[in-house]
Amino acid sequence: MTVDADRLRSLVDAPVVHRESVPSTNDLARAEGRDGAAHGTFVVADEQSAGRGRTGNAWASPPGGVWSSTLVSPDFDASHVGRLTFAGGLAAAETVEAFGVDAGLKWPNDVVVGDDARKLCGVLTEAVVDEVPVAGKPVDEVLPGTDPADAELSFAVLGIGVNAALDPSDLDVDREVTTLREEVGDVDATEVAATLHERLLAWVERVGTDDGFAAALDAWRDRSATLGERVRVETRGGETVVGTASGVTSRGALVVETADGDVTVTEGECSRLRRA
Repeated sequence: MTVDADRLRSLVDAPVVHRESVPSTNDLARAEGRDGAAHGTFVVADEQSAGRGRTGNAWASPPGGVWSSTLVSPDFDASHVGRLTFAGGLAAAETVEAFGVDAGLKWPNDVVVGDDARKLCGVLTEAVVDEVPVAGKPVDEVLPGTDPADAELSFAVLGIGVNAALDPSDLDVDREVTTLREEVGDVDATEVAATLHERLLAWVERVGTDDGFAAALDAWRDRSATLGERVRVETRGGETVVGTASGVTSRGALVVETADGDVTVTEGECSRLRRA
């Protein structure tokens, strides 16, 4: 079952852009943003042919999932873009919880189920700063010499994929995954999409203030499947960090206690290690 675009428009108080197939909903949402689309514009596709994750990995997106990107224009500067990934993760976790699934949040951007951390949802935040797309990393790492506090956040796109009305075998991936259908039976993809959009805009608004973001961090910690665990993080630069995940920073970085002291990791593939 795919999303019913007409019914979704009746459930969502924002512009809805629907396509049967696109390379990436994030790319389409970014184009909509450059054309002046409104805050909350919801881009949904039945399938993506070139979906991607935070580190550029392919994201399997066949019919039956909820493949979406939401355009947001938060009232803060580029230094706070990391708040949006927390908002996206919390919104996705609350969405699947509304359909009966107890899920956790795995740093940096996965909603997972069970002790084996089967992936159910993924989040990809792509900011457009001074008209330049910045995907999944702090602004000053992508644009050297840029002070994020002075950079203009034109808008951001929150891409969230939910493995909804399909089976794990439908997803051509090399890691453990699950779906809402696998966990609780058949679900209505349109209802999932509408719930996700509502929860997402609520969290985006909330993290716009310091107090609201502090509450979001507390909520993220309560759901975390990473904090307190022994982890290995493989960075895109080839560095391997091994230790105990002890915290997250206000910019979304993971703090890892290693034998040589605390290491702050801004991006990478994080896996949980078995305890000796």
